[in-house]
Amino acid sequence: MSDNDVEAALRDLGRQIHVPEPPDVTARVLTKINAPERRNRWLAALVAAVTAFAIAFAVSPAVRAGVQHLLEFAGVEFRTEPPASVAPPLPSQEVSLDEARKQLPFEIYLPPQLGQPDQITVHEGRFVTLHYKDIRLDQFDGTIQSTAGKLIHDEGVEQIGDKVWIPYPHVFFYIDRNGQWHDEEPQGAGKTLLWQRGQVTMRLEGDLTKEKALEISEG
Repeated sequence: MSDNDVEAALRDLGRQIHVPEPPDVTARVLTKINAPERRNRWLAALVAAVTAFAIAFAVSPAVRAGVQHLLEFAGVEFRTEPPASVAPPLPSQEVSLDEARKQLPFEIYLPPQLGQPDQITVHEGRFVTLHYKDIRLDQFDGTIQSTAGKLIHDEGVEQIGDKVWIPYPHVFFYIDRNGQWHDEEPQGAGKTLLWQRGQVTMRLEGDLTKEKALEISEG
């Protein structure tokens, strides 16, 4: 058999072989990315980084001058200093629950312990805040890009399972689609619990005890 005959036979065989479409593994990959074990490792790294830099920050002028960005987790950036450029707050849009559900690309979660919010505001169709008197619950997709920024300068950040508890007031920023930081709460955020429901990051803030915050998050 000549080389030409072999080549022709191989081409004919190739036309007869059925190659199935490759499986869609997107859901499987996202599941692994958001698996509790992976989140717990990131949370442990976050808490360790915050604690280590808090100690160094207190004793080392060089660290204070040079360290800014600590870590990013679930769409939240933790820093010791804000970016050089911080813009004014973005106007928020007050909407009904039905309208918010139409605008947001994810399901809005209403904790049973809190019920219907007193007010709902939306930023850029991707960040929603549920207002309950002295409590607010922010929700956003934490898998796409950073959406919130926090300034951390002290010890006390605590990992509780797959959640992060910040037990003291701190500065909070909104990060827009272009990566620009905006003042969100000029007076600073209160005690805060961070956790994820699937791909959605939850940020619960208010005059809450750790126990009450955890109870709300587990509802």
